Amino acid sequence: MPESLTPSKKLQWKWVGITIIMYAVFYLMPLFFLTQKVEFLADAWIFSGIIIIAAVAAYLSKGVTIWEPAIAGAGLFLLFFLGMIIFFRLPPFRAYIAMVITMAIVFLMSLLGAWLGERAQKLWKTKSPEST
Repeated sequence: MPESLTPSKKLQWKWVGITIIMYAVFYLMPLFFLTQKVEFLADAWIFSGIIIIAAVAAYLSKGVTIWEPAIAGAGLFLLFFLGMIIFFRLPPFRAYIAMVITMAIVFLMSLLGAWLGERAQKLWKTKSPEST
């Protein structure tokens, strides 16, 4: 019977944490260095990086983890915007509008990336023979 891509009823919080770390290391750090050196690469990475990191996290995880990368992406950007409000003293109403819009976009892009990662996992990972 073919496996479906429906997520399990229980979130795998371990993969939310792992994906947050992946976003911090493989998304934010390169973005920081790219904006100082080559702006056009930074612009491309802003959008593609979210999808790629979510896809890699979903591909590497066991089982179906579609919601976990999306939650991690939205959570990371929530922390980012809260840090901007605290450290740069942004006017709250402007920051809240930007935060909600950006979090929704990041959530949807991460969801797309996670779905692509799960599809790739289903197609490319070899299944071990089941023991009886």
